[in-house]
Amino acid sequence: MGKFEKYLSVWVFACIIIGIAIGKLAGDSIQFLSTWEFATVNVPVAILVWLMIYPMMVQIDFSSIKDVSKNWKGLGLTVFINWVVKPFTMAFFAWIFFEKVFQAWLDPEQAQQYLAGAILLGAAPCTAMVFVWSYLTKGDANYTLVQVSVNDL
Repeated sequence: MGKFEKYLSVWVFACIIIGIAIGKLAGDSIQFLSTWEFATVNVPVAILVWLMIYPMMVQIDFSSIKDVSKNWKGLGLTVFINWVVKPFTMAFFAWIFFEKVFQAWLDPEQAQQYLAGAILLGAAPCTAMVFVWSYLTKGDANYTLVQVSVNDL
């Protein structure tokens, strides 16, 4: 493992701190970035996500994607986990936290909205992060592409 991968948690924490600092110190002066949208998608965020997944995408051999069907059990398991197990698991954990643990801080309507958002988030993980996780674990980029594509359908 290289230095980047070895200290990934440190880099993530540092980026969170830097992001909070920029938001606090220069929040008003960079507010205009939130207005840069195309089809309700924030353009700076879209560019940064693309820059994050591009290195992994160039490693994909698109002609070998047809071979993924040879390992249909893994794809079937992914579909089952993503659409049967994860929504209910996320609903359970969201219910515990938003209806029980944080009940004193949330009104019931707000808790229901958070619960619905958590279920959607659990059912559809960030596509870019799935590519990053696969890359960091030296997973099969072709197989990851098919799994992510099926899940996004």
